[in-house]
Amino acid sequence: MKNSLKFGLAAVCALAASSFAQTQDFCSTATHSGTSKETSTNVVGSFPNGIGYELWNEGGHGGSATFYDDGSFNCQMTGAKDYLCRSGLSFNSDKTHQEIGHMLADFKLVKKGLTGIDYSYIGIYGWTREPLVEWYIVDNSGSQWMPGDWVAQGASAKNHGKFTIDGAEYTVYEGDRTSYSIDGDNKYFKQYFSVRTKARDCGTIDITAHFKKWEELGMKMGKMHEAKILGEAGSTSGANAKGEYDFPYAKVYIEGAASSSSVTASSSSVAPVASSSSVTSAIHDVRLMTTSSSAMYVFDAQGKFLSSFETENLVSLKNILKSRFNAGVYLVKQGGAVRSITVK
Repeated sequence: MKNSLKFGLAAVCALAASSFAQTQDFCSTATHSGTSKETSTNVVGSFPNGIGYELWNEGGHGGSATFYDDGSFNCQMTGAKDYLCRSGLSFNSDKTHQEIGHMLADFKLVKKGLTGIDYSYIGIYGWTREPLVEWYIVDNSGSQWMPGDWVAQGASAKNHGKFTIDGAEYTVYEGDRTSYSIDGDNKYFKQYFSVRTKARDCGTIDITAHFKKWEELGMKMGKMHEAKILGEAGSTSGANAKGEYDFPYAKVYIEGAASSSSVTASSSSVAPVASSSSVTSAIHDVRLMTTSSSAMYVFDAQGKFLSSFETENLVSLKNILKSRFNAGVYLVKQGGAVRSITVK
């Protein structure tokens, strides 16, 4: 048994090392995968694994969208007035963001053939209730410029200034409107914006960091309805917005105190080691060290590298895996120790 344990651990560690060498960032390797849902009408839906999605197009025409159960999605504008296409977490809950946990999002964006777009918000989008708030974290735009002071509308319109949030400069805006909302038409609600100074096509957004900054500025958040990666395009002169926002990688997740910068993904895989059952059995006998802030590297049961995380303990990691991936058995390597985790 001692020799088989050594063999199992050595095989898994060799597998991990090989996979690390082949791992590439999702910004360069991501592709759509999984079950898809295509729609050309306004829809709110979700996949069995919990990924929520929505297409809202003013007038219900002028575009379509394809959503995938890995969280990725594709937005097609064929002549839209105001078009919102999004995928991520649907809460519709009685919990605040503090109660839900630390929210982050990974995204990759590809823009194609964009014309007739007068305003555009690409980033993270959602709503809260009590108070009713529509909120945006804008990391890119489909127009020629990033949103400016004009996003702050209504009696409470305010430019709060520039702040460094999650390592980048954002301008924070506040306003209010009476318009379409998650609670019906002609509703009064607040609007919050964080607009990145320098647009980017790929990266990790610390959603909770923006919530905290807004609340420091007196911009109250309520009970979470959703947090989704968004592609929005609008035309002020009619149904003229055309083009494509493609998100081959899009994940919104709860990660507690985990480090957003450590998350990577890979489309590469390596061949399973011989006698995978003996390897899995052996890792059950290996004690996992859980030193604070030590990286944990996650593989699927066949040895394909999935992600790395900085997390406090095994319980936090299990919650992360549950929010990000499907149920199953995962291999976790930390330092020289390897073990399996079952996510139900």
